[in-house]
Amino acid sequence: MFTGCGSRERVIFEKRPRPVVTILLQKQPPPTASLLSASAGAWKTEQIGFEVGGRVEFVVEQNTKIEGRIYDVDDNLLFPGDPIARLESERFRLAVAKAKADVETAEQNVLSAQTELEGSIPAQIAAAVAKRKAAEADYSRSKKLVARNAGSRSELDQNKANYDSAVAEVQRLQAMYKAQESQISSLKSVLEQAKQGLRDAQRNLEDCTLYSSFTGQVAETSVVPGSIVQAGAPVVTLQMMDPIKVELEVSAEVSRRLSPTDLYPVYVTMPTGEVEMHQGYLDQIDSIADPLTRTYTVTLLVINRTFSTIEDVDVATTPNIWRLDLPFLPGASEGKLFVEEKAILRDDQGAYLWQITNATTNGRSPNDHALEVRKIRITTKDFKAPYFGSFVFQEVVVEDEAFDPRLNLVIGELSVSEGVAQDWNGTTVFLDAGNRWMLRPGDLVKVDLSSGNKDSGYYVPLNAIARTSGQTAIFVLQESGDGAIARRIPVELFQQDQENVTSSVCRIEAIGEVSLEGKRLIVEGTHYLVDGEPVNAVSSSQEPNSEDRS
Repeated sequence: MFTGCGSRERVIFEKRPRPVVTILLQKQPPPTASLLSASAGAWKTEQIGFEVGGRVEFVVEQNTKIEGRIYDVDDNLLFPGDPIARLESERFRLAVAKAKADVETAEQNVLSAQTELEGSIPAQIAAAVAKRKAAEADYSRSKKLVARNAGSRSELDQNKANYDSAVAEVQRLQAMYKAQESQISSLKSVLEQAKQGLRDAQRNLEDCTLYSSFTGQVAETSVVPGSIVQAGAPVVTLQMMDPIKVELEVSAEVSRRLSPTDLYPVYVTMPTGEVEMHQGYLDQIDSIADPLTRTYTVTLLVINRTFSTIEDVDVATTPNIWRLDLPFLPGASEGKLFVEEKAILRDDQGAYLWQITNATTNGRSPNDHALEVRKIRITTKDFKAPYFGSFVFQEVVVEDEAFDPRLNLVIGELSVSEGVAQDWNGTTVFLDAGNRWMLRPGDLVKVDLSSGNKDSGYYVPLNAIARTSGQTAIFVLQESGDGAIARRIPVELFQQDQENVTSSVCRIEAIGEVSLEGKRLIVEGTHYLVDGEPVNAVSSSQEPNSEDRS
């Protein structure tokens, strides 16, 4: 542009960024993979109850993970396991005490009978035998005297009677000895019955605590503390979570093709949106088809795992948060405040709680689960209120005038990675609701039952690959200041996969340590781009393998 007779100015024209179309790079199965929709379910489910009846003292909450009580082949305890529920055991302890007394009484009876058999009766028999010998001698002497007319007949008769009486006494004591042996056998049987009664009483006492024979998760709780349950009545429903089964319906032709020695990819969508591939092991195929759909149910087993909402292990965490004006506790209507006793900490100055400063009862907790806290002093009272056997709430008085129980919250039990909770003096606590399962009963997954290539990878359109001097590369979108540029990444093509995929896509891998996951791939205009060129993403296309194959 020129104005009058002024100096000439040079005008520089800036090149507009090249418009491009991008897709999101994610690992995925081959485009020709036969992905079928399937549902996850508990492989084993069991309703567990007590072998004895009584009043429930404690029961775990729903969704609690339970470790099973495991024995070896010789019935030796390997893992004690986690208690699921517990009955009030006082009457069973009394039954054990009575059974122990019965055993002691039976043992004393056996000991007394054996003492009489081994000591008293043999002594009586020996005395009776001696009397019999003396009577026999008197009787023999009397007979000789009478035979010589030197003795009286009456004396002979008396000596004979004494002899017969002595013989009878010996026979009576010998019979008593045999009877005592039988009595001891009977008393030993009574002792064994008493010992069996003691074992039964002890087992009934042990059965007041309920355990599982396998590791799983509580799917349903059928009772609450204070309930009266009968022997065998279901208390909780426990489901096995690892491994977890995946079920899908297939045709007769597909069911015949499946082999129990093959592994079948199962694709799981994680909470982050990323799709992970896991191996599915063929468990069983129904022998009878569904009469309505003429399909067979195929069951795969998948190794399940848990993950935590808090990935950093070097932080302070708490499983829950509390308000102090709990209306369901006695005395709350009078303005009394209560806190779960595990939340109470103590130092040299007394008891205290951690108040949350970035969340109140009027709003939600922070999305990043990071709770900002400050220390508030309290005075503890003697009154404690159990609640359904799961929590114990203690009455407290807050010594901080800025604390409003209707608005402010406190954290629950504090857990730290190093040291003890009383020594922690930080400002941020993370709310950790515990581990969550990757797969839960009812979740939907995709299963690949195809017989071709099953390798997951980055499958991209062929027109997104730039070839220069025998080298192959792709261009990805990279943010740069206020705009974006095209960044060239050398890649390797896997030509051996070409026969298993469509002609319009191929599998690539980055050369070197570069990660392709989550990057935006430029799919149009690639052949005109140079490394570092400014670009403008005008739209995002669908991924090459995003169509539904269910």
